Amino acid sequence: MRTSRNPKCNTPNCHSRHAYRLWTPSSKCPAGNRGRVHIPSAASSEDNLPGPQGAFAPGQEAAARQGLFNRIAPVYDELNNTLSFGQHWVWKQMTVKWSGARPGNRALDVCCGSGDLAFLLARAVGPRGEVTGLDFAAEMLEDAAARQDAQRLESLPPKAANVTWVQGDAMSLPFEAASFDAATMGYGLRNVSDIPAALSELHRVLRPGCSAAILDFNNCTDPFTDAVQAFFLERLVVPAARRYGLSAEYEYLRPSIKRFPTGSELERLARQAGFATSRYYPIGFDLMGVLVATKGR
Repeated sequence: MRTSRNPKCNTPNCHSRHAYRLWTPSSKCPAGNRGRVHIPSAASSEDNLPGPQGAFAPGQEAAARQGLFNRIAPVYDELNNTLSFGQHWVWKQMTVKWSGARPGNRALDVCCGSGDLAFLLARAVGPRGEVTGLDFAAEMLEDAAARQDAQRLESLPPKAANVTWVQGDAMSLPFEAASFDAATMGYGLRNVSDIPAALSELHRVLRPGCSAAILDFNNCTDPFTDAVQAFFLERLVVPAARRYGLSAEYEYLRPSIKRFPTGSELERLARQAGFATSRYYPIGFDLMGVLVATKGR
């Protein structure tokens, strides 16, 4: 697989069967650390929260969450499609549209996972554009690279840009300032350990006038919607994951959502990170949401 130039790393590396660029963060930003998660002051004891051990413990969350995503990688796509009844594709297409990606653009998908948003971006920017997918979980990047190999065999001539896969940190992106025309993030901001830092990095790498579109679960304040979300996660998602031996990994979802900023809080955090405008769009019956933040010209 072709790799493109990484401004902070000039040597491509190979991992297992697929080649993608590995970036090693500095000692000030440990590998696999997506930042510090927003933690409400009234949060219960970290030890009493469900999910993998250490997922909410300060100083341990990065390694715990990196391990979590590596473990769920083999069934991630299948569970997403089944549990969302295929609707996650609609939400992701909306996210790419709101990012403003256009033919010939250079686009970035942060916390790319197995590549869904990156592949949609690749179609949006076309064969003359460039797309980079960044994640901290090596197993997710392996799946993304394998999916791209399969898609490439099915599409001649190419109708989409090649995607370069980068293992790195959302809190310290290994790219020059003002180097992307559009950015997306799907279900990643909730998992960073420092949300303001991750938003600041998105702002830094975007060109003036360009936008980032961030899709995630909505921490809805409406009691009915919140109850529906809780029922869906606890009665449907976790039992489905249990069949794959991943109940703890998916029990993590509910507390991570409740500790995630609300839509209005995300808008405020984006403006504090430097974005000129920010707007939060609840979607999927308010169970999901997309934050669209645009950098000033």
